[in-house]
Amino acid sequence: MEFDCEAVRRLLGKYKFRDLTVEELKNVNMFFPHFRYSMDTYVFKDTSQKDLLNFTGTIPVMYQGNTYNIPIRFWILDSHPFAPPICFLKPTANMEISVGKHVDAKGRIYLPYLQNWSHPKSVIVGLIKEMIAKFQEELPLYSVPSSTEAQQADLLAYIANITEGVSDTNSRGRTNHESKIANKITVVGSGDLGIACTMAISAKGIADKLLLLDLSDGTNQGTMDLDIFNLPNVEISKGMHSFKNKPTKPGSWLSG
Repeated sequence: MEFDCEAVRRLLGKYKFRDLTVEELKNVNMFFPHFRYSMDTYVFKDTSQKDLLNFTGTIPVMYQGNTYNIPIRFWILDSHPFAPPICFLKPTANMEISVGKHVDAKGRIYLPYLQNWSHPKSVIVGLIKEMIAKFQEELPLYSVPSSTEAQQADLLAYIANITEGVSDTNSRGRTNHESKIANKITVVGSGDLGIACTMAISAKGIADKLLLLDLSDGTNQGTMDLDIFNLPNVEISKGMHSFKNKPTKPGSWLSG
């Protein structure tokens, strides 16, 4: 991304050393052109507030053979470059902060480079390089599953438990000289869970006949979408009345 000096200079209208700051940010852009700049309100620990230039982006960190793009945010004080930036992690929704030597619970970053900041020796590019080096020793963020991923994992675990139990029941029935009797399983349910249970049982091949009984009020179309899979030996019925009219056969019950 091309660095717009004039636009940044306008943002820095109230900064004491505007030209020095612009020149340094131009150098940052050469190494990290993806950073995005804006002017926002920063709230200090004493609750005082000030409009400060800040920029956000990611830095590449190699950790245990893998490269991670760590999202960060720099706040540039109006006394820059004679005062160091205020640095934070900027985790996404599926990231959690790993509190350590260089990061607190709020994501603020503490480094020797910041503590020993001294213009003109200290520059933002040098700060970022030290940040990368320290994060390679101790990764400051870790990923957490999204709510959707967690729900999917719970669903798969639930289905695995169900189908394992059915398989065991089926095996016991076969050992009791019932191998010639048609084994029928009824899944009572609707929506994603009903579909998932039905498909899991069908894939295991543990039922000669599989009935999916949809007791929903008709607003949930998920179960009926199972028709498109054209699974062998699978029948779909709507409502309890259709179940009552079915001839009963030996089999197992599943609640979905």
